[in-house]
Amino acid sequence: MTLPARRSWRTLLPLIGTVVLVGWFVHSMDRAGFVHALQLCDVPMLVGGLAVAGLIAWLYDSWTLTWLVHATLGHRGRPEPVGLRELAPVKAASYVLNIANYHAATLGIAWVIARRKQVPFLEGAGAVAALSWIDLVAVTTMATIGLQIAPDVVGGAPALQGWLQRVALVVFAVALASLLVLQSPLRWGPLERMRQWSVLRPLAALGPARMLQGIGLRFGIVMIYLASSMWVMHAFGMRPDFGRMLVALPVLTIVGTIPLSVSGLGTTQWVMRTLYAPFVVDGRAPTAVIDAMSTVQIVGFILVRLLIAAPFLRGVLAELRQRPDEPRHVASETPQTSRS
Repeated sequence: MTLPARRSWRTLLPLIGTVVLVGWFVHSMDRAGFVHALQLCDVPMLVGGLAVAGLIAWLYDSWTLTWLVHATLGHRGRPEPVGLRELAPVKAASYVLNIANYHAATLGIAWVIARRKQVPFLEGAGAVAALSWIDLVAVTTMATIGLQIAPDVVGGAPALQGWLQRVALVVFAVALASLLVLQSPLRWGPLERMRQWSVLRPLAALGPARMLQGIGLRFGIVMIYLASSMWVMHAFGMRPDFGRMLVALPVLTIVGTIPLSVSGLGTTQWVMRTLYAPFVVDGRAPTAVIDAMSTVQIVGFILVRLLIAAPFLRGVLAELRQRPDEPRHVASETPQTSRS
């Protein structure tokens, strides 16, 4: 299979997956219960929660992205710091790509960061990959803590419990290895050369202290989404448990990044049916309530993110179309941007 054909497959897979998974989801749905759950929803509470959470998550995510660029690439390329005014529009515009494919959005951010910081693309990709790695360590840590608080969350699903334990073991083992190989002060020829690889240089630049700081910062974004999810559940009359959510949300986060469907439609909803069932305590059929809540939450966040992206999309897309040797012009920036 040629490279263009592979790229076409990667583009089409989420669309095909969405059609198949959503079709299965609708077929297995209790439609009457679904509609009844929508009718009982507290709409002002729902809309307000989604809007506020979307804005807070965007600003916080953009701020941590600014921290990451400074921590990993601050000593490279352009000497002036790349500030929040520059990266917030990029993060907003990436939401459009993120709807279809999380990894495509990540590569888009990497390209713009590399251009603005004036470093090779592989270094920009390495910086964003470092952030994704920090996210994985953060959500794995969160799930591990949650399992200690609420060990019965996956007690009825031994396969899922075993999978979580294996993932946690691998993540922590790799984190320890990267700490020793890339981020430690050890001086050895092969290690020094590995640390200079473009794609690994940003992660090596973090060091142990900043790595821990990054995990703490990204733990914050997970907590924002956790609070938002619990708010939406309350709008649908559900009663979520904080300890159980510390396990459920990391699992859903990982499932949602698998490029099988658009924004995790169908995939995350299937998992929610299992993990969120204990939160429906008013006698209604849990699956119908969870299906209504999950559908509204996913679609609602898509709409909020599109509204956030709208003012910045044109300028960022214009930059993406420019050749590397052309001067950068982004409509959303002000003359003071480079000094932010």
